[in-house]
Amino acid sequence: MSKLNSLWDFIARYKYFVVGAFIILIVGILDENSFLNLCRRSERISQLRAEIENYKAQYQWADNQVRELESCPEAVEKYAREKFFMKRDNEDVFYVPATLSHKQAEEEVADSTLISQ
Repeated sequence: MSKLNSLWDFIARYKYFVVGAFIILIVGILDENSFLNLCRRSERISQLRAEIENYKAQYQWADNQVRELESCPEAVEKYAREKFFMKRDNEDVFYVPATLSHKQAEEEVADSTLISQ
């Protein structure tokens, strides 16, 4: 019982401090509009703004491509050849995959030398 009395005496003596600490705890951490949630929301807003800028750049690029395709018949032919591998009647089209990077090529050479030994 004496511990309860000493706790009550502490609260009575420092009641303003205890109430202030309680309010700071509620507002700073536990509340829906707490400081932690504010930081998370600010970070999410900055991510969304960056995403919006990315989509604007993609839209601008696509819009320029559409304008080029609408204005120039050679661009339509070039686009069809590059993207859809279309060809003229008397042509053959060969697909060449992208080359390996220097590091990947070295790894393949090292693997082949290990196999041959």
